[in-house]
Amino acid sequence: MGLILMSALLAAILAPARAGERHAGTVLAVDAQSRTLTVDEFGPNSERRALRVHVPRGALVLLSQRNPAGADLKDAFRESTITLADIRTGDFVVVELSTDPEVARLVMVTLRRTAGS
Repeated sequence: MGLILMSALLAAILAPARAGERHAGTVLAVDAQSRTLTVDEFGPNSERRALRVHVPRGALVLLSQRNPAGADLKDAFRESTITLADIRTGDFVVVELSTDPEVARLVMVTLRRTAGS
């Protein structure tokens, strides 16, 4: 029984990302030429892993920024379209996977790396 439980737990930790999931973490690398993004994320049981995804040309790439003039939650943030090349190492992003778990449908920068960090 213990061996079965341990096997199931290990499989859950080592399982690859699944289609349609959302992941978040710090950008480790961006390759605009090959359209790949590598994100350092904390997975189940606070295990760190590098998630590498392809970002196709049709994927939505956004920058989300706080709207200082926002009156309520509905307009508290503004999203603007950016390119994959605009994403920098150290930015914090949310990645939503497509039906293919190795391909992003959406990448949103939610926190910019500050200069000098």
